[in-house]
Amino acid sequence: MKKDLLRSMVICPDWQLDYPKLTHGKGCYLFDDTGRKYLDAAASSSSVANLGYGVSEYGESIKKQLDKLPVFPTHRFYHEEVEDYLGKLLEFSGPDFTKAWTAMSGTEGVENALKVALQYHQLTGNSSKYKIISRQSTYHGSSVFTLDVGGMKWRRESYKPWLNNFPHISPAYSYRRNEKESEESFFQRVANELEAQILKEGPETVAAFIVEPVVAAALGAVPANDEYFKRVREICDKYNVLLIADEILTGFGRLGYHFGMEHYKVKPDIMACGKGISGGYFPLSAVVLSHKVADAFEDNQMNYLGGHTFACNPVGAVAGKVTIDYMKKHRVVENSYEIGRYFNDKLAELAYLDIVGDTRGVGLLSGIEFVKDKTTKQPFSRELNIGYKISEYCFTKGVILYPGKGSYDGILGDHIMMSPPLIIERHQVDTIVEVLEEGIKHVQENL
Repeated sequence: MKKDLLRSMVICPDWQLDYPKLTHGKGCYLFDDTGRKYLDAAASSSSVANLGYGVSEYGESIKKQLDKLPVFPTHRFYHEEVEDYLGKLLEFSGPDFTKAWTAMSGTEGVENALKVALQYHQLTGNSSKYKIISRQSTYHGSSVFTLDVGGMKWRRESYKPWLNNFPHISPAYSYRRNEKESEESFFQRVANELEAQILKEGPETVAAFIVEPVVAAALGAVPANDEYFKRVREICDKYNVLLIADEILTGFGRLGYHFGMEHYKVKPDIMACGKGISGGYFPLSAVVLSHKVADAFEDNQMNYLGGHTFACNPVGAVAGKVTIDYMKKHRVVENSYEIGRYFNDKLAELAYLDIVGDTRGVGLLSGIEFVKDKTTKQPFSRELNIGYKISEYCFTKGVILYPGKGSYDGILGDHIMMSPPLIIERHQVDTIVEVLEEGIKHVQENL
C-alpha cells in the first residue's frame, strides 16, 4: 500500500495509519471505497474545497476548454478566457486593484507577490529596499524563500542552512498576552513592533510587510482587531513599505468577505490569492496589484520579471470564472458570514471543557486551542499529541478536522483549525461541534 508514494508532512504523513481510499465527494461530504461518509470540516487540506464537492459546472467548463486549448504560447499570443477571467477577478477584488497575474499554487502566489514588491521599489528609484518583514508563527508558503519569509518554526527547521533569516515581529495573538495588559493596548503594542523593526533594519532597506488577515494553520485561526491593521497601514505608508496581504487561505469568502482584509476595512497594496480561488477544481493562484503598484510598471512600460510554464493558463482561467460566478449566484460569501457567526458561537460553548483554552474565528475559519492549565495557559507536552488525538477520534465518528502544533512557542501548543466548505448548513455545523465536544471529552478523560 502506497509503495510508490514519497510521504510528506501533508500527504499520508502517519506511517502507522492505514489510510482509507476515497472514491468521490458530494457537497460537504467525502465517501470512501467502503461507502463510509465523512463530513469535511477542513475543506480538503485545507480551506480549498470552498464550494464543496461535485459541482458539475466545473467539469463541464473545464472539459470544454481542455478540448479547445489546454495551453498556448504565451510569449506570442493572448487568450480571451484569460482576459475575461482577469477582468472578473479584478472586479471581485474591488476598485482599488487594477492588474492581476495567475500561477498554480499558493506558494507561487506569495513568492510572486514578494517579487513584484521588490521590482516595484527598483522601478520607483528605491533599489536598496529588499527586506521583507513578516510575523512569527505564520506560514507563507513551502519554497525555501517563502519559508524564510514565513515564521513557522518547525517547518523552517530542516532548511536552516539555506535561510537568510528575514526579520519577524510578534503575532497579534491576544490569547497569549499578559493578562495585566488590555487587549487594546496589546494590539497597539504589537503593531508598533513593525515600526521598531523597520527602524532597526533601516527604512531604506525594507520593501514590504506581509501578513495573513487571520493567522491560519500556524496558530489555528487567530485574528487581530481593526486598530491593529489600521496602525500597520499607517506605518507602511510612513516608511514607503508595501503592505502585502497573504489571502491564500482567507480570500474568496472564507472570512465572510470577498477578501480577509475587508474585515478590518484596510486596503493592502498587493494580494496573494490561492486555495479557494478555484474551489479546488484546478491548481490556481494569483497576484493582484493595486493602482499604486501597477502604475510603476505601466509608467515605465516595464514587464514583471517573473514567469511560469502554466502562468495565465486558460483552463485555470475557466475554473476561476466558474468559482466567482457560482459564489455570486449562490450567495456563498453571505453564507460564510452568517453561518460563520453561528459556528463560532457554537464553538464558544465548548469553553467549559477542562482542556479548552480558547476558541476563536472569523467567518468560516475557526480554531480551538488546548491547554494543560486554563489559568496559566500552559501547553501540553508535544509527545501527547492532544490535537491529533482529538482529531483522530472525530475521524472515527466521520468528521474531518485539521490539527496543528506550535501555537504556544512555535513548537509546543495544540490546536485544531476548522474551515469547512462555505456552503455548509447549520445542521452540519451542529454535527461538527457535537462530535468535537465528544472527542475532547474522550481525550480529556484518558489523560
